[in-house]
Amino acid sequence: MDKQVADHQRIARAPKERASGTRTVRAVSRAIAVLRAFTPERPGISLAEAARAAGLDKATTRRLLRTLIDEGLVRQDTVSQRYALTLGILPIAAAVHSGGLREEARPVMTRLAHECGVTSFLSVADQQGALCLERVHGSDPVHVRWWGVGQHMPWNCGAGPRLLLAYMCDERVKVALRRMQALTPHSETDAARLRRHLAEVKARGWEAAVDDVAIGLSAVAVPVRGATGEVIAALSLGGLTHLVLDEAGVPRALHRLAAAAAEISAALA
Repeated sequence: MDKQVADHQRIARAPKERASGTRTVRAVSRAIAVLRAFTPERPGISLAEAARAAGLDKATTRRLLRTLIDEGLVRQDTVSQRYALTLGILPIAAAVHSGGLREEARPVMTRLAHECGVTSFLSVADQQGALCLERVHGSDPVHVRWWGVGQHMPWNCGAGPRLLLAYMCDERVKVALRRMQALTPHSETDAARLRRHLAEVKARGWEAAVDDVAIGLSAVAVPVRGATGEVIAALSLGGLTHLVLDEAGVPRALHRLAAAAAEISAALA
């Protein structure tokens, strides 16, 4: 009987199996959930906010934060008692390998941004939305800072996210359209209209966006292709509307943008 109880306890403590069949360690999953509670929009958080974002109770969250502090990844302000990530997280982030995409794109994006005077972006499809992989500011004194490296943009907002969406399979589009957000009154949130628009985007090979992320800002995006021709990223230019689009709403630097995307694609191939 004692052996049965011991076996039962051992099984209860063992790592759980996900539906995929892979074994996971619950403590690690919880620690990652706490780390994900920190966002660019919310870099400093309270214990209650961390617990709520991670879906954990306060006692568990406090222990995990204490461990992360001991590991040098999180700090706590002695006055406000709020938590924040430390510079210790940067070497981990810097180790992320993008398959050469970011490395090949960076010099091309720098040249493009300086030639066009606006901000260039490189984005890829991620589960939570379009992920900004790289951003380079141009010579214009007004810099677009609303989409930083590591930040996600809703699929229905912005030229880059919609361009990536246009080249997705139907199943992924269906899931993505459940995550739509209205960042401004001009953000398209009608799924049927957006689907029709995506067909147009794919047919012409580029996308433009006006006022749907921030009023007064516009962007234009084109695809970056991998070695076998599949779309792996979006290259875009964003800035004040009059710098990105002409009076008729036509992208000013579409040919330069397309040439830069082709250069990156060729380097990857």
